[in-house]
Amino acid sequence: MTRRIPKAVGLVVCVVTSLIATQSPAQANPFPNNGDSTFADNGLHTYCYTSGFTTDASIGSYAMSVLGNTTDMDDNFPIDPPSCWYDETDIWWWESNLDASQRGLRECYLESPNGICTSSDVYLDYGQIDSGVGDVWSDRRKTAVHEVGHSIGLGHDSISAMKTGEIPDSSLTWRTFSAHDIAHINGQY
Repeated sequence: MTRRIPKAVGLVVCVVTSLIATQSPAQANPFPNNGDSTFADNGLHTYCYTSGFTTDASIGSYAMSVLGNTTDMDDNFPIDPPSCWYDETDIWWWESNLDASQRGLRECYLESPNGICTSSDVYLDYGQIDSGVGDVWSDRRKTAVHEVGHSIGLGHDSISAMKTGEIPDSSLTWRTFSAHDIAHINGQY
């Protein structure tokens, strides 16, 4: 004798499975979702420091290492010569006194007609970042990772470095990308 699932139970299982399958993509963040809806030009993200980026350059290398170590993208600091005056440089790091409560800013400096940003400027406002009540070391790095995320197409969320504003605690969660965003990055680059 075989067991049969009542039709009502089978129908409920089918409906629940359909809802789960159809709701997941709708709840996902779109990509790209940065302010200008651009992607980076390729999977190698080169960077350099402008002459005024002097307060804590380790923040830039930290953010680039997060990108290179947690995704399929590579980061590269050009050695010969270490200059920003290359068309191939993807991120130029700047220090700036930004507006109001703005801690960091990424702007596409050079965009192609097909939605590719070949060069981004990343501005950090150390005064604004350091004025928070939390862990300054973690908050500086979160802000830098956040702006690098915008340079490759990520938008804001509430579960990772892409969270807007000050971090709630010094957990590594706030200094890296979410699994969802990493999947977008790896799929694109």
